[in-house]
Amino acid sequence: MTIEIRLQQLIDALNVSVLEFARQLGEHRGEKVYHILHGRLKPRYDTLEKILTAYPQINADWLLRGEGLMFKQLSSPSAAITTEERLRNMEFLLFQLNERMALLQQTNDQLLAELAALKANR
Repeated sequence: MTIEIRLQQLIDALNVSVLEFARQLGEHRGEKVYHILHGRLKPRYDTLEKILTAYPQINADWLLRGEGLMFKQLSSPSAAITTEERLRNMEFLLFQLNERMALLQQTNDQLLAELAALKANR
């Protein structure tokens, strides 16, 4: 999954507009974020740092590499993520699992076809 897709998913999960998201990063207009979302720009380090500073609940591993949950699992009750954020995490994990299952099914189908072809050639 590309950084553009992850940023769009993040904006959707935060339930903010692209302009509001950009403003949280200190941008007066949303052009830079729009360009990133449409693949015309790659986010620079300072932009990623601003995202993680503005939204400390975001998991940096997820943002940078697409690994883990979108939001951190915080241990202290005062910093606990909301039920809505947990639900979004679960929805995202289910989406990832569905993608992986589809890929595994496709690989399995290809292997079965290759096995059938090998048996037919005997």
